[in-house]
Amino acid sequence: MRYLRARRRERFVSLIAIISLAGVALGTFALTVVLSVMTGFQEDLRQRLLAFNPHITVQSTNGAAFDPAQVTRRIDTVPGIEAAAPYVSSQVMAVSTNAAGVPAYVAGGVLRGVVAKNNPVLAELKLTLKSGALDALDRDFPAAVTDQGAKRTVELPGAIIGDSLAFELGLRMGDPVVLISPASLGGGIGAPRLRRFVLGGLFHSGMFQYDSSLIFVSLKNAQALLADDPQLESGLELRVRDLFAAPRIGARLARLLDGGFTVTDWTQANEALFSALKLETFTYFLVLMLIVLVAAFNIVATLVMVVMERRKEIAILRTMGARAGSVAAIFLCEGAALGIVGTAVGVLGGLVTSFLIGKYHLIHLPPDMFMVSAVPVRLYAVNFVAVAVAAVVLCLAAALYPAFKARTLSPVEIIRYE
Repeated sequence: MRYLRARRRERFVSLIAIISLAGVALGTFALTVVLSVMTGFQEDLRQRLLAFNPHITVQSTNGAAFDPAQVTRRIDTVPGIEAAAPYVSSQVMAVSTNAAGVPAYVAGGVLRGVVAKNNPVLAELKLTLKSGALDALDRDFPAAVTDQGAKRTVELPGAIIGDSLAFELGLRMGDPVVLISPASLGGGIGAPRLRRFVLGGLFHSGMFQYDSSLIFVSLKNAQALLADDPQLESGLELRVRDLFAAPRIGARLARLLDGGFTVTDWTQANEALFSALKLETFTYFLVLMLIVLVAAFNIVATLVMVVMERRKEIAILRTMGARAGSVAAIFLCEGAALGIVGTAVGVLGGLVTSFLIGKYHLIHLPPDMFMVSAVPVRLYAVNFVAVAVAAVVLCLAAALYPAFKARTLSPVEIIRYE
């Protein structure tokens, strides 16, 4: 520690040591904060995706020719699965009408027919509902419609759609909406297959691709509308106890249900997105570690100057019987001291800053551009430990050359000329 305090006429060495320590602290601070924010974004995105996507999807390759009860009995033999529910899905056209019963707005969407009652797969969908409830899919609501200029009140099944799609169609709670199967329009023969629903619920996920396209209706109503749709997707939605065990369970299901079914887990369905997030996090780690690397080079310069400044003391120690390894250890300890103190300050500062950002939402984002209104933060000990270990190792590596330089100094030559 005394060697790091330069003589009065050589204060520049101490200044460089302080700059080196500050560089390590700044690098580890920035790195821990960025890793906490990136982890928060990744988990928030995963949570939003899985609110509308099952952990595992077992899809029939035969479209509507699918017996869910038989497949469910086979699936129940696989441990780790919490629930399974049938679904159908296809592209549809949504049409709203004005007071005169004339079509007003048209938008494309994805229709999902689900079982709403006691369906654990839809548990997270409940958290995104702004209006209505899931049981609206199993109920009929009175709605005022106009047919050929005559107004009447009819009972229509409920539907739940995203708030962005409702805004695009000009719909409010209780308004009727017509869903048309595009497949029935392709041949140009016969009447198009369509069905009226009433808006019984609105959801907001914060992800525009879902809020502007998804339409949930009951399974039986969806099957009635999409019966002859060649684009119909039919299968089972599965929820597992351990989210990260989904790939392993999915592989086991694929072997169990060989032929006629395609098994896809949530990591495969969003593989490109999560791979990009992992690559981005790793890139940030490497780029910000360059700050620590620059500080490590400063440590090299600092310790080399200390060695040159203290060469007479080193020569005296060697002539008094100190071993070369002991002299080298002095400068290794100096590098370790700079690294440990700088890393401790940076990691502690990053921990406190990340906690405050997450708890008090200090950084706000425009909700119309991002899926969150504030920067999400997740604190994991492994991130902070990894940053601390990497920084200390770099600082120790930086001290190797000055330690080797001090070890190889010849005390005889130094005493002879100085």
